[in-house]
Amino acid sequence: MAVKRFKKILVTTDFSDLSYAALDYAVAIRQFLDVQIYLLYVCEKQRSKKSSKQPRKKKRSKPISEAIILQQLSAIADQFLSECGTVKKIIRYGEPYDEIVKFAQDEKMDLIIISTHGRTGILHAVLGSVTERVVRRSLVPVLTVKPLTIRTQIMEEEDIDEQLHLRSKNSM
Repeated sequence: MAVKRFKKILVTTDFSDLSYAALDYAVAIRQFLDVQIYLLYVCEKQRSKKSSKQPRKKKRSKPISEAIILQQLSAIADQFLSECGTVKKIIRYGEPYDEIVKFAQDEKMDLIIISTHGRTGILHAVLGSVTERVVRRSLVPVLTVKPLTIRTQIMEEEDIDEQLHLRSKNSM
């Protein structure tokens, strides 16, 4: 069986600090492989007032202009991906998980790197997860990244205390 060589990597961002964790992994891969990195941001389309049957999303102020988005993508590339050569900056419009999957397939990406925001429980059920939907729908391999702040939170929770026998289950 031949090993597939990565040539094109898609990294997604929603401009949140948590999404930047994926960038570190792109840099690490780029150190070992000569890959082209694509940085993708998806603008969610505003729903028209006619489609009142669908659930309402939170109201947004003005849509961000394409020029501002490209500036932000360039700033991210300069700050986090400066060692990676030319980074292709991409903007898509639509449902984020759908556009990520479509772009990766259409452009024959070898890997998608996407960060998780760490929502669990009811918040995850209500808001859903772009990352989860990308993983379920993508034919392209997906590397999901849990940001350090979320990993640290998990490591500090009470179940760790229990595992280390610092606290019993009954005392919680």
